[in-house]
Amino acid sequence: MGLIMLVFWLTRSYTWYANDLQANPYLAWVHLPIIVISLAIGIYLTYLGIRGRRASSSS
Repeated sequence: MGLIMLVFWLTRSYTWYANDLQANPYLAWVHLPIIVISLAIGIYLTYLGIRGRRASSSS
């Protein structure tokens, strides 16, 4: 799930830069924290998934 979040939100961050920031800067800065938080959640879920796989394979 973490990898899926990273893929979707990385592409969303590109569209944020390419479209939102140039069209409406105020709205773009409102969306930026959502993108950053979602990327952080994706990174954390990916970390937990990798850590969980390592723990289950070493037992």
